[in-house]
Amino acid sequence: MTINLVELKKISEMSKEELSVYDKFPSNLTRGLLLTKCSAGPHLALGGALTQGYLNDYEREIIVLRVAKLVNSDFERIIHYPLAIKAGLTEKEIDDIENANYSNMSENRVSMLKYITECILQGSASVESFKELNKYYTQGEIADATHLAGHCWMTAMYLSSLNIPLDETETSWDKLTELNN
Repeated sequence: MTINLVELKKISEMSKEELSVYDKFPSNLTRGLLLTKCSAGPHLALGGALTQGYLNDYEREIIVLRVAKLVNSDFERIIHYPLAIKAGLTEKEIDDIENANYSNMSENRVSMLKYITECILQGSASVESFKELNKYYTQGEIADATHLAGHCWMTAMYLSSLNIPLDETETSWDKLTELNN
């Protein structure tokens, strides 16, 4: 049985400003972030900004799914699994990513997954992992990958620590980047 640690902001009780943030990403995550004084919009805007960085959809979803597995985040897994499929990942590739089965992966993919794994499990990637990754990716791509991994980890920790329930229906991403305008 799940214990509610916090009471999520009710839609009917949201201010005009809160509702404008919620409308951009209608989810329990947003309702939970609205418990903070002023970080809901910026947190979601960062997530939207990361979709417009140096990494393509395929690369982003690989990173998110690896982080989700490492930190046991059902939210990230459920939200990003359909996005990973849409980006072109197969169920077998997703399983290999989640379980660190590197045998059928390209060298660049293995270097990315090892780098991200170190970031999450050790709080920092090694110089060796960075140099190996930098053979295949630019510094901008590595910076975006690192930032994305940290954002996913922070979101997972926030949801887990406050025991915010998963959404019962799929959430729309269509308006998320509007927070950056």
